[in-house]
Amino acid sequence: MGMPAGHAGVMVQRHWDGIMHGWLSLAPDRRQTLRLRRLAFALLAGGGAHALVCWLMLQWGFFRGGPSLFYPLFLAIGLGHLSFLAFVRLGANRVLRDPAMTEPLMAWSTLVLLVSALFVDHGRLGLMSFFFAVLQQGVFRVRQRQVTRVAVGAVAGYALVLLELETAGGGLLNPRVEWAQWLLFATVTTAMVLLAGEIGAIRLRLRERNGQLAALLERIQDMAVKDDLTGLYSRRHALELLAKACGQARRGAFTLAVAFVDLDHFKRINDRHGHLLGDRVLIRFAELTRRYLGEQDMAARLGGEEFLLMLPVQEGMPEASRALQRLLDALRAQRFMAAPALEVTASAGLTVVGPDEGPDQVLMRADRLLYQAKAAGRDRICQAESA
Repeated sequence: MGMPAGHAGVMVQRHWDGIMHGWLSLAPDRRQTLRLRRLAFALLAGGGAHALVCWLMLQWGFFRGGPSLFYPLFLAIGLGHLSFLAFVRLGANRVLRDPAMTEPLMAWSTLVLLVSALFVDHGRLGLMSFFFAVLQQGVFRVRQRQVTRVAVGAVAGYALVLLELETAGGGLLNPRVEWAQWLLFATVTTAMVLLAGEIGAIRLRLRERNGQLAALLERIQDMAVKDDLTGLYSRRHALELLAKACGQARRGAFTLAVAFVDLDHFKRINDRHGHLLGDRVLIRFAELTRRYLGEQDMAARLGGEEFLLMLPVQEGMPEASRALQRLLDALRAQRFMAAPALEVTASAGLTVVGPDEGPDQVLMRADRLLYQAKAAGRDRICQAESA
């Protein structure tokens, strides 16, 4: 079947949207926008609070190196924050395994804390306590091993800072207090890592439960719109789709062909060969519709052995008639192991939606054409243009 003009336009639009939402896009999608907002809040709020505390230490004379070191250092830190934002704003994070970049952001924030802790004389533990806010972000977003890596880096880095200050001579005003504070920091950090393991297990169970619920919801939705036996659309949903398709056809999006198909002498098949074989015949016809009709075509089971087909076409009736004939020929060629001599045929009434027609008018005409096909001897298509 040819692709309707309306569908071709949709495909072109989707291709253009894909280009516009590439990694160099300056118009990120909703999920990317959410990532950018979270990152901006973490860097601006967390980074701003850290800079304010360090500035207060500078004012109180606790920041080693004075203003000549403080301002260049925090200018560099600010540029680092902006680099993260630019990286996400340009969409380059999409090629990463974790587009949210939670672990890199945690590592960067930890490095910033350790560098600033190297230059303060008092309140080092208070400054490093910002790390617990950093760690909290990871507890709910990344796996435990990632949280553990950052935590080990923070504890080890804090120890290296103390060792560097201690070996420099005079860098630690009270070494015992400083190392006791480090031990407290390491203990609390370890407790948070263990908590991350428990939360991670809960997250995993919730993810599995959500997956089960999503599968159940999908099954419920399928039951609401699809026929249990054949997997084709149900009568109610098909009529809703037909009403929408008729509206699109009236607006000139495509030419819509509609067919009623009825399997010939189906009651005789059930009576002679049993309902199990009858069900198998219905299932086989549904399989053939999926094999011989196009992706834009739609098939529905109206009830019993009656089916509705909707075929968006470009060439009008001739194209729809060829597609429908291929389907009926394929049905006639089918053979069933339980009844090797059985030949299944079908009758069909085929029409197209007129410029001012609604679904009721189209269905009445297709139904009338179907009865004409039966009256003419079955195993055939009766077709007519719109009235």
